[in-house]
Amino acid sequence: MTGETITEKVAFDEQVAVVTGGAQGIGRRIAEAFAGLSADVVIADVAIDSAEETARDVAAEYDATVEAVETDVTEYEDARNLVETTVDEFGRLDVLVNNAGLTEAKPFVETEPDEWEFWVGVCFFGTMNCMHAALPQMIDQGSGAIINFASDSYKGNDPGLAVYGAAKAANVSLTSTVAHEVGDDGVRVNCVSPGTTETPATEDVIEAHRERMIENSYALDRLGQPTDIADAVAFLASDAADWITGQTLSVNGGYIRG
Repeated sequence: MTGETITEKVAFDEQVAVVTGGAQGIGRRIAEAFAGLSADVVIADVAIDSAEETARDVAAEYDATVEAVETDVTEYEDARNLVETTVDEFGRLDVLVNNAGLTEAKPFVETEPDEWEFWVGVCFFGTMNCMHAALPQMIDQGSGAIINFASDSYKGNDPGLAVYGAAKAANVSLTSTVAHEVGDDGVRVNCVSPGTTETPATEDVIEAHRERMIENSYALDRLGQPTDIADAVAFLASDAADWITGQTLSVNGGYIRG
């Protein structure tokens, strides 16, 4: 990498990036970021109609090749199909972003086991499924970058998000362990941990608590935007982060609670 400029390092020409949960919100912005950096992009989402619409929009906006693949990340066979479809279409898989997730605030004592199974299935097993499916291809290539998602809820600061936070904490541990296992194969694994970010999924809670959250919890005096998270993901996936693996990067505006 010696002699390259930072601009050259943060580029993805002739690379292929897969983004789970890419139809809207943070995932959509991540797909846009990679398309804008010259990657071919695969948007994986259970909501295929929305994913296909996003793929068309992003392809037109960035003059990029963008495909949509219907994927339920809780199903291992769907994860395998996602990787096989990507490799069949593009011949390789360079970046996997395990963005798919969901939240519902509810005190733990009021939750039910079927809810635990669903939340953990998407937020943790979804990460494991897609990583496990993608790693053989990356190892064969001798290169690859995986970006998993935590949330600053994994630190135990958010009452009402106990199960979600626990699943995200599991992603942090998984990231570190697998990074040590596959480093010799040229594959890097890192994790991004967002603070409260304005997306369709967080619209209601932010509308109810915006001023209190900003005043009490965020040193930079604003909530996150999808582009804040997407920029961090693109950096960690790029050659500019070539000596970074097994790490969790909080992107949280200086979250100061807890």
